[in-house]
Amino acid sequence: DVLFPENPATFEDRIFFSHMLMALSTEGELMTRYGKSGIDGTTECIQRIHVTGGTNGILVDSLKRHRPFTPSFIGRAEDQSYILSVLLNGDEKLAYVHEDGLIMRHDKEAFAGDAIKAASFGNMIGDYIRTLYFSEYARVLSGDDIESLKATVNPFTGCFISPIPTTVVMMRFCMKAAGFYLAGNHAKGTEFITASHPRLAQAMAFVHQGLREQYRRERQGWNQFYNLIEVVQKNDALRAKAIEIIESCHLRV
Repeated sequence: DVLFPENPATFEDRIFFSHMLMALSTEGELMTRYGKSGIDGTTECIQRIHVTGGTNGILVDSLKRHRPFTPSFIGRAEDQSYILSVLLNGDEKLAYVHEDGLIMRHDKEAFAGDAIKAASFGNMIGDYIRTLYFSEYARVLSGDDIESLKATVNPFTGCFISPIPTTVVMMRFCMKAAGFYLAGNHAKGTEFITASHPRLAQAMAFVHQGLREQYRRERQGWNQFYNLIEVVQKNDALRAKAIEIIESCHLRV
């Protein structure tokens, strides 16, 4: 449901054309049919990095073995950061596997169109922060060698992983603001700058001073959670107590 752009590229698009890459990725998945494209779907298939509308189910055994998680500082593209957390682990990989002909739509506009329009500046700024966070997140996961990870998650997710994220983000920010002023939308340009500056400054400070350590703490916490699952499954009394707690959470109508 993401079409190739028909209008000429804007100033900002010339720096970062994510819509084009999203359309390329979407068309590749939508048009692929196993057995007709040289990919049989059994010995070879499409590995997805992004899952429209969220993520998909996973077996408990796979959860325990791979231990994926989405860091709490990721506010967008949670499905992508979730799979990134384990993409470089060992020889056996956890992956989203594409099923040809299964089309998942993310029709936010159908029920939240007004809210999306009202939050347009927030979405733009969130896009910039995503580049900052994903680029540093990739460095943490890859030991500061992001090229192989970026190549794996191209074209769409990889475009948010950059060796020069601050430069890319500030160029986009300047081009977007200039676009408003050149179009005569001075008030909108000023509003955009005023809304963007504090959030971008905070995000840049977090990338340089807190993201790496927060990831380390959260990884440790999730490992403890997965260790606890192992203990609960092996202990009859704890398993019974866990089931009791889960049952007490049911909403009965």
